[in-house]
Amino acid sequence: MKEPLDVVITVNSPGEVSGWLKPVSVALEHLPWESRITVFIPPCPFASGAEAEVVKAIPQVDKVIGAKETIRYTLTGKLPKGFYPSECGIVLFLGGDLTYAALLGKRLHYPAVAYTEGLVNWEKSFARFAVPYHYMAEKIKKDSIKKKTRVIGNLMLDAVKPSFSKEKMKQVLGNQTSPGLLLMPGSRPAHFHYMLVFFLKAAEIIKSQMPDLIPAVSISPFVSKHQLIEAISGSIAKAWGLSAVYIPGEDKRTSLEWQSLGQIKTSSGVNIPCFRGHQYDLMNWADLALTIPGTNTIELSFMGVPMIVTVPLNHPEEIPLEGIAGIIGRIPVLGKELKRRLLPKVQAKIKFTAWPNRLAGKLITPELIGGLSPDEVAKVAIDMLKNRARLLNISKCLRETVGESGAAQRLTDLLQEVITEYYVKPRP
Repeated sequence: MKEPLDVVITVNSPGEVSGWLKPVSVALEHLPWESRITVFIPPCPFASGAEAEVVKAIPQVDKVIGAKETIRYTLTGKLPKGFYPSECGIVLFLGGDLTYAALLGKRLHYPAVAYTEGLVNWEKSFARFAVPYHYMAEKIKKDSIKKKTRVIGNLMLDAVKPSFSKEKMKQVLGNQTSPGLLLMPGSRPAHFHYMLVFFLKAAEIIKSQMPDLIPAVSISPFVSKHQLIEAISGSIAKAWGLSAVYIPGEDKRTSLEWQSLGQIKTSSGVNIPCFRGHQYDLMNWADLALTIPGTNTIELSFMGVPMIVTVPLNHPEEIPLEGIAGIIGRIPVLGKELKRRLLPKVQAKIKFTAWPNRLAGKLITPELIGGLSPDEVAKVAIDMLKNRARLLNISKCLRETVGESGAAQRLTDLLQEVITEYYVKPRP
């Protein structure tokens, strides 16, 4: 190839950026051609607003194009500022709506590959579909799509790389002989605002019955300190009876401690340290995690961390949704009420929300869904933490369920196969 190869990637939600884009960007360095990565961020109802900045911080990414320019380019063909496409390239779908990746492929005259969890429309626009698990491929009915679908494993597993040992983390957090409880309230603004307070109150209750317990919060890179402060001082905190203040961190000696965001201190005297950018170190440290459905449940499973996956539906009208349910929720005046009635009915039809339980087809780790209180979550957590044998069994089952790492390199090999077919091998 005379010009650098353009690798154009679509991605939009926080989980896709951290769990899919980062490991793939590293694996793409092994392509046999000089290449450059351009990331298009389509619009997303779950966006935190920080996606572009987080993507820009990924060393392998050369250019980031936001939602407005992505829409404009796909619809009108007007090139985003500073984007000068090469004659050779490939489009890779790593999230968002397949429509944007399909349209980008057509605009750029590049072949396209989609990594999905089973969604395989726009058949003629994609040279290959890659899926994480065999059961997803088996659900595809159309032979023409089956022929170009590959099972490559779960990209999220390639992102899970702790920098510090469990022993180091226990030393830093001061619980060498006591259990660690990890709070993972999510990265989407609406989820974080509600779940941080919910989990903090649950941790306060657990701590009152297990004084040696050390809780810690993993703060997503997509969440600002302002959002953290706003969450613990807002109406939701008052509703749950949580009184807490945020104390900013100070520079410390080690790189780990230096990146601490500080701590949250409750009125009952519980100190809960907050960390950003150390989610895998914290997973490696934790004996139990409180989390919501999503990427976290796969990553925690890979690390063998038992978890309680929590979905409070006390205020379902406030939960952001995609598709028809999301459109209904935005209807003026009646939207929120319709959504409040619709969501519990939709949720009732879903057997499992946590990825490990969905993959196993059975309940491996607890899920609590519905009108919940922090007391209910605390009770389940205390029972688990006091039953070491149960925790070990859950840990073993979680690891066995989610599979092995290496998907990012397998996806890169698939891209190389498509590029070779399209640009290198003579076409009839």
